[in-house]
Amino acid sequence: MAGVRPGSRLAARTTHKRSWKTPLAMSGRSWCRWHGPPSRTRRGASGRMTSRCLSVGPGHRVLEVGTGTGWSAGLLARRVGAANVVSVEIDAALAERAAENLRAAGIEGVRVMVGDGTLGWPEGAPYDRVHVTAGTVRIPYAWVEQTRPGGVVVLPWMPGYASGYLVRLTVAGDGTASGPIGEPCGFMPLRAQRTPVRPIEGEERESPATVPPQRLAEAGEGFNVAAAALLPGVEGGGSVNPVDGSFRLALRERDGDSHALAIHPAGTRTAEVTQRGTRDLWDELVAAWQWWVDWGRPGRERFGLTVDTEGIRAWLERPDRISVAAAMRAVPRHLFAPDAG
Repeated sequence: MAGVRPGSRLAARTTHKRSWKTPLAMSGRSWCRWHGPPSRTRRGASGRMTSRCLSVGPGHRVLEVGTGTGWSAGLLARRVGAANVVSVEIDAALAERAAENLRAAGIEGVRVMVGDGTLGWPEGAPYDRVHVTAGTVRIPYAWVEQTRPGGVVVLPWMPGYASGYLVRLTVAGDGTASGPIGEPCGFMPLRAQRTPVRPIEGEERESPATVPPQRLAEAGEGFNVAAAALLPGVEGGGSVNPVDGSFRLALRERDGDSHALAIHPAGTRTAEVTQRGTRDLWDELVAAWQWWVDWGRPGRERFGLTVDTEGIRAWLERPDRISVAAAMRAVPRHLFAPDAG
């Protein structure tokens, strides 16, 4: 393998996970200390993305978006050869440190580039695999465009509602990329897609909740995916307030002025909803939940995404069968029935 000394302990770590916590005796420093995963997602999901989801092999050309400390780039170099890995990092200081880490580990030839990863790296295209290590709200078409037909893009899709999901997209000859919704995950979002939290302003619109917020928050991953697809650009989720025991579900529009909060006080029968801004986000969420119920409460594994020049389209069952948005429009009965579900 190019760039890694034969018999190095890095090679053993990529094969035997239990040995990964053993310090890499090189320059008196520890590889584990370098990559310093900030959360279980970076430590676990990133490794799964590299090994299982990407399905990389010798000779594959790989674009990595988000170098971080160089840990994933090192794993990729072990699999495909260091000269076949291009890793783009937006933070120049972090990119320099990652390059130092790779060199200290005996890996030479990985191209660590400073730039905006949402643009990909066209100079190295076409790629066989694109590996994204930061949460992605809007999937840039550049990643699809720079991947050869039959190639794969693996990323953490972080639409905003409840959770994020690993997504494995296969690029087709027509320039689209499609794949199923994978397991839940949580990653820090791409810097280019982070938005500041807006202050909650505007006139309040209050009403009783026709559906308990707990029912929506606890409906499961299938509903969470449906809500993310039907309420693009909306973030939110629910939990118990440890102070007073009430259950609260909050929603906010990422790039707009709309906000909703449903509060169900402990020991009471009805939750109260407060909505502000140009959209009635709570009503939209209830509509999405009713659609999901009417369609038989499909699970996460039945949903998928397609990315093309127009953006992201969510589908149910197959890319060519049912668009989630079109399916919602086809629901025959009133979406806000108080006794629904």
